Amino acid sequence: MTDAAELKLNIGCGTSGIEGWVNIDNSPSILLSRLPLGRRIFRTPDWPRGVRRADVRKRIPFPDSSVSCIYSSHTFEHFTYEESRAVARECFRVLRPGGILRIVVPDLGIMVRDYLAGTADPMASHKFVSRLLLTASVRDIVHAGAHHKQMFDARSLVHLLREAGFPAPELSAFGSSRIAEIAEVELESRRSESLYVEATR
Repeated sequence: MTDAAELKLNIGCGTSGIEGWVNIDNSPSILLSRLPLGRRIFRTPDWPRGVRRADVRKRIPFPDSSVSCIYSSHTFEHFTYEESRAVARECFRVLRPGGILRIVVPDLGIMVRDYLAGTADPMASHKFVSRLLLTASVRDIVHAGAHHKQMFDARSLVHLLREAGFPAPELSAFGSSRIAEIAEVELESRRSESLYVEATR
């Protein structure tokens, strides 16, 4: 555990939990992966031992003004808009004054531009809809949130953070952050598909 003065949260960390951060995810497969029978039957991923299971839609399990920075990648699209606003407000609550929230989501703008550039493809519309991952599947039983409940562009994500109380959220870019340790958590593999927005408490 890091010192409280340097508490760093990684919300929706998946299996890429990072040492030195408090790594939180809500997948039921975390618990199943820690049971030998569960791993065999459900073929769960290998979750790092340090990942905590917590449902941040209800509450982030830390006191007010106790966290230095929060990073969340490809998580907010798995919430409804109302849930994501509630989680963002929880982020505002637990961050210290001057604390940083960085949210990364799939960029709807990129997908739309790709769709418009592919109009010669007779199946472009179907490929676009499929890429949105808005259809639930049996995977949601074991991995809650395997599909998307919403999609963001830069305007809607900035608007969400303003609604949550952050005064000046800003569009950012891969690896460009006020979080000093950003290289520890930001995945290069997500770069080409992602939207980055950062806000200070």
